Amino acid sequence: MTDRDPVRGVDHDRLGRLLGGPGLERLRRRLRERLLRGGGDTLTLTRASAVEREAVERLLGRPPRAGSSLRLSLAELERILQRAEVAPGLREALESLDGPIRDPAQEREEARRQWEEVVAAVHPRAAAAGLAEWLEAVARRGLVKRLAGGDPESGRDLLERSLVVLEALPWPGASRSTLAARCLGDAHALDAGQPVAALVRHALHRYWRGGVGDDDPDERTLWAHAGILIGGDITSTVLVHRLPATGDTATARALEAHSAAAEPLYLTLRQLLREPPQWDVDGRIVHVCENPAVVSEAAERLGTDCAPLVATWGRPRAAVWVLLEQLRDAGAKLLFRADFDWTGIAIANAVIQRLGARPWRMDTATLESHAAVSNRPLTGRPVAACWDDTLQDALQRRGCALHEEQLLEALLEDLRR
Repeated sequence: MTDRDPVRGVDHDRLGRLLGGPGLERLRRRLRERLLRGGGDTLTLTRASAVEREAVERLLGRPPRAGSSLRLSLAELERILQRAEVAPGLREALESLDGPIRDPAQEREEARRQWEEVVAAVHPRAAAAGLAEWLEAVARRGLVKRLAGGDPESGRDLLERSLVVLEALPWPGASRSTLAARCLGDAHALDAGQPVAALVRHALHRYWRGGVGDDDPDERTLWAHAGILIGGDITSTVLVHRLPATGDTATARALEAHSAAAEPLYLTLRQLLREPPQWDVDGRIVHVCENPAVVSEAAERLGTDCAPLVATWGRPRAAVWVLLEQLRDAGAKLLFRADFDWTGIAIANAVIQRLGARPWRMDTATLESHAAVSNRPLTGRPVAACWDDTLQDALQRRGCALHEEQLLEALLEDLRR
């Protein structure tokens, strides 16, 4: 009794004896290519092996022929298979032996169409959340496809779950695990490495409410942008001095006490998100510098006569970004500066572009007025200043950095109330 496929009408045993086996793999591959691409009924197999010649001659019922090439008609081969009731056709026979005959170009086109449908289905929802550009970016770059393993249905599910999270933001002071549990039913669904987390982080970085003003933000900074706390909410801090605030929170009272005593204060990310004070800065200038040494000298030498001052301590991280955004939203006029080096210009670009700050003694005139002050040679890749198109060339001509401590007297004069 033979093993016949009742649906396709293929006699697997006889078919295997006629066309199966590794010795006829090249012949079957050529037949599959001809069926896929078309191009005529006759197939020529050059340098045919003895196994190939014997199989074809036996199948076609013709005597052995001399020569190394084989010519056969696909139509004749199909009729033989049908008459012998081995298979209903040549295609069915080849697919039974080696799997479906697929057209790669057609499959790619079908996959493209399916992914376009996925994006179109969630686009209205993304647009309503102000995230249409994010959706287009993650689709164009193939991020959703990679995270979904190439499956359009999984991709749509990932996008919809990501939008559930993004629509719940901001949520000041909430933990990431709480956000994940509330939105996705799994406290770990937004942990690093999770597919939905990757999509949400991409949105927070560049697209959600303007994104984060940092080319390479750390995890804590990304989530803090939306008010979400992850590990380290106490260790992420920002140094302030004489920053005016009101309110009955512990943070507001601490600010008032330290300001009256002319003492700088470190604020934690936890304080800024869970019990932010009411910042009394509407229409007022808040100076922002890079180095804590400026704050220390201002507190020592100016005391209570110092204007409101914030230090980023290098590249801004979570607590710094949250505070500066809060001050901007409260109406503060932010003046920003950093060291005159390539890192300092990059930091200033990020703050100025993200928050609409203005430069504070961070121009070509200030740099050139300190030409006699030397420092370490410049290192790293040159960076153009978004606010001064002559600064990059001036700094390259100088050839060495100019740090904030070397401008201290001028900075303190600006800070004197």
